Amino acid sequence: MATKVATSADSARADLEQFRREHGAWTAMSIHLGDGLYTLDPRPDLRLLRLVQIASDLTNKPLDKVRVLDLACLEGHYAIEFALQGAEAVGIELRDTHLAKAEFAKRQLGLQRVSFQRDDVRNLSRDVYGEFDIVICSGILYHLDIPDVFDFVRRCYEVCTRVAIFDTQIALSPRDTVRDGSDVYHGLWYREHEENTDREARLRNLWASVDNTRAFWFTHASLSNLMAKVGFSSFYECLDPYVSVGEDRRTFVAIKGLRVEVRSSPATNEAAPAQSPELNTIAVDPVQGRRGGVVGIVKTHLPKPMKSLARRLLGARRGDAA
Repeated sequence: MATKVATSADSARADLEQFRREHGAWTAMSIHLGDGLYTLDPRPDLRLLRLVQIASDLTNKPLDKVRVLDLACLEGHYAIEFALQGAEAVGIELRDTHLAKAEFAKRQLGLQRVSFQRDDVRNLSRDVYGEFDIVICSGILYHLDIPDVFDFVRRCYEVCTRVAIFDTQIALSPRDTVRDGSDVYHGLWYREHEENTDREARLRNLWASVDNTRAFWFTHASLSNLMAKVGFSSFYECLDPYVSVGEDRRTFVAIKGLRVEVRSSPATNEAAPAQSPELNTIAVDPVQGRRGGVVGIVKTHLPKPMKSLARRLLGARRGDAA
């Protein structure tokens, strides 16, 4: 009987199975390792597509000419994708189990332009890590406490040369108030761990913070104001490529550019910087409330005689009410 010769695909599959036995299964990221082999069952990752598309659209360089930072990179998928696009990528992650999986995928793919560093993202600095064309902050901002989150955003600004992407939970109402010096921000407090949870248990909770027991979620307006305060020149929300998430999960893009001076309006340049209000009180155009849904359907679809009858009936009811 002929002996079956193991192929490279068989070897890779055996390596993956052995790794899973030693380190556990992947929890989040389905990375294609080649030859139809995935770290998780194949599944689309539309957030990954969104991040890469933003980077491609908004940097002024091809992706193989940029340097990318993936903060709290989990199992390393985003950094690995940018490395496959030709970028120089750095992933920072504190949990050893995540780093082991990121390094395994890197080896299997034979990537040279990605590195993974074991560190707390709150230690981020230009002196240690240098500068990056693209800074990815996906799934980490809403795990940070006050005042750490303020310093963290400032550090993101420090190492960024062009685009910072913040994919984060936000507060839908200004429930709670916090301060950074004299600046006031609004949002809500979120419980990360119970107070008596020890550090090892917190590290094992892979979908929570490393050590802080609570985190602060900013409202959309307060997050926008914070980005302006640290120095980003403009701030946007990405709606397409579409990602199916709840209303309280958003993807924002902060641009580190030069602030322009308006040449035709000195008064504009002299005005104090405007802040996003928590509640927009500017009146909307009257057309927004002019017609209800039922009235619109009646006007569009009913034959003319029935429209006339409907108008008479509605007029009679208004007279009764008066």
